[in-house]
Amino acid sequence: MKRCLIIIIASLLLILQGCDKPDNGKSKVIDKARGNFISGFYADSEKGFERYLQDNPQGEYRLEAWDYLVKIAAEVRHDSDRGAAILEAMYLEFGHNPELAAKLKCQLAEMYIRSGQYKTAVEALEKSLEFPDQPQNQLDSTRTMLAETFRKLRNYDLAIYTYADISKTTENKATRARALFEMAHTLTLIQAWERAESELEKLIKMDGVPEEIQAEAVFVLADIYEHRHDYKRAADLLETIVDTYPNPNVVRYKLDYLKERF
Repeated sequence: MKRCLIIIIASLLLILQGCDKPDNGKSKVIDKARGNFISGFYADSEKGFERYLQDNPQGEYRLEAWDYLVKIAAEVRHDSDRGAAILEAMYLEFGHNPELAAKLKCQLAEMYIRSGQYKTAVEALEKSLEFPDQPQNQLDSTRTMLAETFRKLRNYDLAIYTYADISKTTENKATRARALFEMAHTLTLIQAWERAESELEKLIKMDGVPEEIQAEAVFVLADIYEHRHDYKRAADLLETIVDTYPNPNVVRYKLDYLKERF
């Protein structure tokens, strides 16, 4: 069904590109569609944007119209399959623009992730990374999503490799810290305790680590010590993050438990 939907939308796009109706300035149709969207009349808005695309094969606002259709499909109707189909059609039209194509592939991956199609999402993300001259923050975001998707697929080796690669190449300290933390967390999922411990200790000692990430790293490191029955050391670590961990009640509860064990 999803493939048929993509084919229908893509075929419609190709037919529309053969039309020769002009876009006479700022379209009244798209103005009304915008207004309907803002007012919450989504069905009317959707029809308006579809009409604009039909009547303006070379229109100035085609990208905006497509974007609104994606929002209506994914955020209003919660129909990720239709959102993906629209994005596939958009890619057919705008894929010649490397900057835009990379972003469209990322959006497409998000749609596939929402519907649990993780392998297809990986393909879209890997394709996105092939486009040259992308800003560092965009590359970081795409690779982070790729690592998360590998982890959802339980392909932990590739997730660890990708997080490690992000930590080595990013110029953003917070992104590096988050990548190192997620790598260590993934290592715990495969019970690679010693390596996870080593990475977490390095992270905790790094300069410029955001307080929240450092607190999360300490919490996971304390879990590792608890797993080894080193309850005193685990408790000592947790004492340092009572006021900085995102959920301090969890820390206090675990501290009470640990103190009963030694």
